Amino acid sequence: MPARPARLFLSLTAGALGAAVLVTGTGVASAATPATDVGLFGVQDPTYDGVYRQGLAITGLVAAGKTPDANAVNWLLAQQCADGAFTAYRADTTKPCTAAQEDENATAMAIQALAALGKPTATAIAALKHFQLADGGFYDNTAFGAPASDANSTGLALSAFAATGVDPATITSGGKTGDDYLRSLQLPCASATGGGAFDFQAEKTLAANDYATVQATFGQLGKAFPLAPSATAATTPTCSDPTDAASSANAALAYLAGRLTSSNGAIPSSLGSGTDWTTTASAMLDLVAAGQGSAAVQAGSTALQANVKAYAQTGAGALGMLLLVAHATGVNPASYGGTDLAAALLATERTAAAPTPAPTATPTPTTAPTASGPTLPMTGAHGVVPLSSVGGALLVVGAAAVAFARRRRAGGEAS
Repeated sequence: MPARPARLFLSLTAGALGAAVLVTGTGVASAATPATDVGLFGVQDPTYDGVYRQGLAITGLVAAGKTPDANAVNWLLAQQCADGAFTAYRADTTKPCTAAQEDENATAMAIQALAALGKPTATAIAALKHFQLADGGFYDNTAFGAPASDANSTGLALSAFAATGVDPATITSGGKTGDDYLRSLQLPCASATGGGAFDFQAEKTLAANDYATVQATFGQLGKAFPLAPSATAATTPTCSDPTDAASSANAALAYLAGRLTSSNGAIPSSLGSGTDWTTTASAMLDLVAAGQGSAAVQAGSTALQANVKAYAQTGAGALGMLLLVAHATGVNPASYGGTDLAAALLATERTAAAPTPAPTATPTPTTAPTASGPTLPMTGAHGVVPLSSVGGALLVVGAAAVAFARRRRAGGEAS
C-alpha cells in the first residue's frame, strides 16, 4: 500500500527517530553527554523520542526480569512536567514545560513504564486525561497545529489506563469514549482492502493504516506493557462488523493476522520498501494478547529472529520492543536470534563521562629517545558505530512529514 503524506511520520516514529547504531560495548560514555542525560538509553538524538524510547526500554527490561538502575529510572522521573505530563524530551529539566511541549504519546508510554516499576502514576494519569477531545479520541501534541485526535494516541492512552487499573469506559469527553472514536476510524469488514483495520484519522474515505491499527488494537484489548506470556490458539480471528471494543479489536486482529501470514511474518513498511519491524512486533503482541492466531505469531517470530540484528540497530526503543516480544512469546531473550537483547540494551545506557585526568609534567629525557613503533595496541570505543548522517536525515524527514500532515489537516484537505 503506498504511503500517503499524512501518514509518513508514523513509519518514522515506528522505527525510533534518530541515528541507527550498533552497540556492543558495556556502556556509552561521552564527553558530550550532559549530566541530565545520564541514564538515558540509546545514543541517538533524543529530541523526538527520548521519553518514549526510555519507556519501551524500561518495560522491556522489566519483562526480561532485569531491574533498571537508579540512573535510568531517575532520568525518566526528571523528565516529568509539574502537571504530571511528559514532553518528548526535555534537554533542560530546570525549565518549566509549556502546554505546546507536552506530548500524549510520551506521557502514555512513561505511565506504562512507571506502572511496571511500581512508581506512582496518579498525576500522570490526570494529565493524560487532558489530551482527550470531544470526539472521545486523544491527540498527540499541538506542536504542528490545533489538536486533532488520532488512532495511535488514543490506543496508547487506553493502554496507559489499563496499566494503572483505570477503566477507559469511565474516561469520556462530550459523552464519548476512546473506543467510540476508534470505531469511527475502522474500515467495515466488507471493504475491498483493509477490512477491520483502522485509519490514522477520520477522512472521507477511510484507508487501512498498519501502525495505527496495531496501537489502537492493543489499547482496545485493554493491555499494557509488559504483556504477560500466554499461549496462542490456532484459531484465526475473523472479521465481523464491530459493536463494542471487544468485537472491534477482534476485527482488527483478523486484519493483522492476515497481514502477517501474507507477508511471511514481515509487514511491509508504508514508505514503500523494506519491512516495518515495529509494526510487525506490535501485531504479534496484539495476537498474543488476544490468545489467537498462533500461525501468524510464529511467522512473525521466525522473521523477527532472522532479522533481529538489523532491527536492533535502529536503537534502544527497538531493543525494548524485542524484549517485550521475546517475553510474550516465550523465547529466551538472552539468545533471541543469537542476540542477548537485555545486554545489548543495557550497553546503550548513557553514563557520566570519565573526568579528564590532570596533566602531569613530562620528565626531560637524559638521552635521546629511541625511534620505534607503538608498543601498546590502539584503543578506542569501537563498540559504538553511529550513523549520524542517517539520523539527521530521519529527523529532518520525520519533522517535515509531521508538519506537512498537520498543515494539510489544518487546511481541511483530506489526506
